[in-house]
Amino acid sequence: MTTRRLAALRRPLAFVFPGGGALGSYQVGVLKALAAAAIEPDLLIGVSAGAMNASLFAWNNGKDGITRIDEIWRTLKRRDLLRFQPARLALAFTGYRPSFIDNRHGEQFLRRHLGYRRIEESPTPLAVVATNLTNGRAVALTDGDAATAILASTAFPGVYPPIHRDGMTLIDGGVVADIPLDIAVQLGARSALIISVPVLKPSTPPRKAIDILIRASTFGVEAHGRTTLQRPPPELTVVEIPAPPSPITTFAVGRSGSAIDDAFRETTAWLASEYFEVAPGSIPDQDGTTVSVDV
Repeated sequence: MTTRRLAALRRPLAFVFPGGGALGSYQVGVLKALAAAAIEPDLLIGVSAGAMNASLFAWNNGKDGITRIDEIWRTLKRRDLLRFQPARLALAFTGYRPSFIDNRHGEQFLRRHLGYRRIEESPTPLAVVATNLTNGRAVALTDGDAATAILASTAFPGVYPPIHRDGMTLIDGGVVADIPLDIAVQLGARSALIISVPVLKPSTPPRKAIDILIRASTFGVEAHGRTTLQRPPPELTVVEIPAPPSPITTFAVGRSGSAIDDAFRETTAWLASEYFEVAPGSIPDQDGTTVSVDV
């Protein structure tokens, strides 16, 4: 059974949470199914919206914790994270602001649920991935204030302001490392379970400039993620939990309930199946020996 095979993955096992904006709600349903199957991580790695989920899960694991995360997402409103201000938009267009929206509402939201917790104090080791705007490299934040790290990892270019931290200027981690398998290896993981979000469902192309920009950037991140999964580090066993396409877009906050329910149902069915895809590597069999896995 898939559940048994997941439980037999080589340790340490990392849960890797890619980004996806509003689609991050899907990851909550996946976590509920994994918790019900008693699949637990040794390491949590989050990118963008996935960084928020990884951090919330770090301090809210177990059945009661998952219930709290579920409630957070189901009650999340757009105004909790972003509010457009015409004056700031004008200043951003003229070069007097680094983003169209400030991040104060997002910070208030994170403080409400995480307070001033520090990453290095996480009950499960945690890494939040951002992009260094100076050199374009992925950065794993493994200490310091968790909320500030999440603000850096979710700083979608142009929409939210970059975060200045540890002498670096940081933006959304999904720009260069939406599925940071190399970082998982650097942090000591031997297996990685990818808590995927749905890809965008095909639809009529948008006509508004901002919608075109968001959709195009989403496609770019998805394509980079697929390439990463096709060429994983040879020393890392990688399993991706499948997610069906969705019409929900990055900023469509407020439709979390159905996404969570769909994810729980899909992942529960997947866990009960006899088959799952695994990147090149090996998985220990039930008796402790190692068997090859073909893809």
